[in-house]
Order: sequence, then structure tokens, then C-alpha cells
Amino acid sequence: MNIAIITDTYFPDINGVTSSIHTLALALRKRGHRVYIFCMSEKNSPVIRRVSKNPPVFQIPSIPMLLVRPYRTTVPYSFRLVQILKRLKIDIIHTQTEFSMGLMGLSTSMTLHLPIVHTYHTMLEDYTHYILGGKVTKIITPEKVRWYSKTFCNAPTGLIVPTEKVKHALRDYGVTKPIYVIPTGIDVSPFNPSNFKKEEIDELRKKFGIREGEKILLSLGRVAKEKSIDKIIDQVPKICEKSPNVRVLIVGDGPALDDLKKQASDLNVSDKVIFAGSAPYAEIGKYYQLGDAFISCSTSETQGLTYYEAMAAGLPVIARKDDAVNELFKDGENARLFKDETEIPDIVSEIFKDPVTAARYSENAGKTVATFSAETFAGRVEEAYMNAISRHVREKAIRRSNVGKLHLSNKYKETKLVPPEEDKHFLAQEEQVEKEAVMNTGVENEHVGNARKAYHTAYRYASLVRIAKKVTGKDKPKDK
Repeated sequence: MNIAIITDTYFPDINGVTSSIHTLALALRKRGHRVYIFCMSEKNSPVIRRVSKNPPVFQIPSIPMLLVRPYRTTVPYSFRLVQILKRLKIDIIHTQTEFSMGLMGLSTSMTLHLPIVHTYHTMLEDYTHYILGGKVTKIITPEKVRWYSKTFCNAPTGLIVPTEKVKHALRDYGVTKPIYVIPTGIDVSPFNPSNFKKEEIDELRKKFGIREGEKILLSLGRVAKEKSIDKIIDQVPKICEKSPNVRVLIVGDGPALDDLKKQASDLNVSDKVIFAGSAPYAEIGKYYQLGDAFISCSTSETQGLTYYEAMAAGLPVIARKDDAVNELFKDGENARLFKDETEIPDIVSEIFKDPVTAARYSENAGKTVATFSAETFAGRVEEAYMNAISRHVREKAIRRSNVGKLHLSNKYKETKLVPPEEDKHFLAQEEQVEKEAVMNTGVENEHVGNARKAYHTAYRYASLVRIAKKVTGKDKPKDK
């Protein structure tokens, strides 16, 4: 198949959506498909340009988004994109966003009559605080966001979601299209500890001032309000009371970074919290090797790829109980789950004081994550594509079969069509046109024949309407 993946975000942006798209594209290419990625440009650009070959990546011209900085936006339709997709002979479009590029994907699929699959990555109702810094939350409410999600998700041929949690949410919104629950796959090899030498890990520890014997509680990902990293920092004083040799390492960047630094300062734990900043995606596997355990308090995740990466890196995981992770984790077997953040200090103490328990969590986590391979992910998405194409073909056939069914008012349906040979007005007009044609050109006028053809076409359509009414039983006499 020729597949077009359309997204707002892609490398060099580092987030779960980017990782998911990259993993999917590479895995589909291994299965013999041709995959093309279309994303927004990083800077102002007048034309669509190709910026990568493996996989091919095209950047669409974009402008800064005034309401939600630093994000960018673009127009919802592009004639040039339509031309490119036609030239590439695209078989199916896969959108990864509900906004500008997602709308462009929908409009393009309608223009080219292509099936379209959409992946719903994010619970949008949890992100309304980003718009104008949260100053319009009374206007852009979670209810309106749910309505928008329902409207958008009822447009594609089919939907892909990472967990049952998201599927149930969309059904509650009113989404009726087919939904495929397909957890994002992960290539575990970049996170395997055997890939890294002790010297390079020691160098990285030295860079961040991590001393010998200190235990590192790792938080990695976008530093934003919905990730609830502040809940972790709140517990640092109590964590240090129970485990004095523990420090928290926060890897990532985002809008909440300055607030978290101030919070750590106010709690007098700045020396216990390390803010490492963002890291290149190619080196993310190395940063996981700095941790002795991984922690997240977020409940906004639809899946949480960092959990999978941490498990692949061999780290015990500490996570909040949530429908998004209940299918992945079993408390006390491959992870530790908490309901309230006040439980974190005791859990951290348990893991770091008992190496045997920590090793058991790591071993079971490795077995669990191995079942979420990139190959399995691509195979299930491929199946969703085939189902979407089949559904699209059926829907197109149904539309074609309905072409002859005129949707007229009852007044027109009751009107009897009069053949031209019985219509005095038509005959008089026809004779006049014929006389003028003979006088001017000496030959019979072609418009007369065309008029008769138009009548016969309308008569056939009217007959189809009557036949359809008989087939559906609309003309059957009502029982008295």
C-alpha cells in the first residue's frame, strides 16, 4: 500500500505521538509498504518541501498559532498536497491530529475519495488550559471539546485508539465509527542496557552531578501541567526522610518547567531535584540508564509510551492507578501502583531498600513489554487499514446505487411525466426551432434530439424512484 501519515508534530519534536508515528512508519516499511509523512514546517516556508528520505517526510507551510504558543497551524486545505498525493498514488490517509493538519487530511481524503483512518492520541478535554494560558476556560469548556472530538471522529472511515479507556470515552462522546484498540508498539532495542558502556553512563552522571551511591528516581517526558510532576516534587521531602540517598531526575522541557523549579526552591529541595532539560531522541535510551526507578503521576495519558521505554530499559515503574495503565501493569508483579501521591515515599523506600524486589519488578516488566513489539503494532494497524478500505469501497458502492433515486418533494413525485409527443407546448416549440434551423442552416437542429434525450433520462430516473418505492414497500396499501 501507499500510505500518507498526516500529523501536526514530528521530529525534531520529542513526544509520544512523534515516537508512535516514527515506530509505525519504520515497521510498515519493513512489511513492504510505502509510507510518506506530512507534517508542519518548523519555520515559515512558502512551499511544501521534502526534508527526509527514510521515511520520506514532507513539511507543509505553517505559521505560529497565536492562541496556543509555541504551536503552529496551517490552512485546512492544500491544492499542492492533493497533487502530491495523486502523484504518489496514495491508497489510504492516516491522520494523527484533530486540528489543522487533521482537517487538511479530511478535506484531502474527500477531494481524492480516499479512505481515511484517524488515531486519537490525546484526551483533549484535559488540555483546555493551554489556550490563551487558561484565560478562556469558561468559553472553551471540556463539554465543547468533547463535542468537537465527537464531530471530528465521526468523519473518518475508522479510528485507532491505544487503550480501552479512550474507546469508552469516545463512545460516551457519541462516536459511532468503527474503533480499533491498538496499543502503540515500541522498538525495545534502543533502550536495552547492553547497548551502553559504563564509561558513557558515568560521564552522563558526572554531567548532572550524580554522586556515587545515590539512587535516582527518574521522570522523563514533556514537562507540562497535565503530567502532574508537581505531585512528585511535593513528596520529595518525605521521600528523603525515608530514603536520604534518593534524588529526583527530571528529563524534558515544557511550559511548566519554571514553576517546578520555583516549587523545588520553595520546598528547599533544589539540591534533591535535578532538571536535566530536553535530550535528543537518539540519546533517550542512555538517559533511562541513569535511573534506578521510573515514576509518573499523570492521569492524562492515553497510553504512556515512557512507561514502555522504562520497562524496556529494565527500570521498576511507579505509576498512578488509571484505566490507561491497568491493562499494562499489575501492582506488585511488574510495577507499583498508587492511588494517592502520599503513598509514593513508602513505595520508593520499599523498592530501593530491597534489591530483590526491584529486580523482580524489572524482570517481569521486561517480559510484559516484549509483547508490545513494533512488528505486532504494524500488523494490527495494517489490518485496520484493510478494514477501512473495504468499508470505503462498500460505502462508495452504496452511494452509486442511490444516484438514480431522486430526492424530490411529494408534489413532484405525484406529477405525471408527459412524453414530448403528447406535450402540445413542447411540439409547438419543437416545430418553431426546427423551422428556424432549416431556414438558417438548411439542416435539422440538434437541440431537438437533445431535448428528447433529456426527457427519456428524466423518465428513467422517475421510474427508478417508483421501483424503489415498490421494493421498500412504500406504495403498499395500508391495512384498514
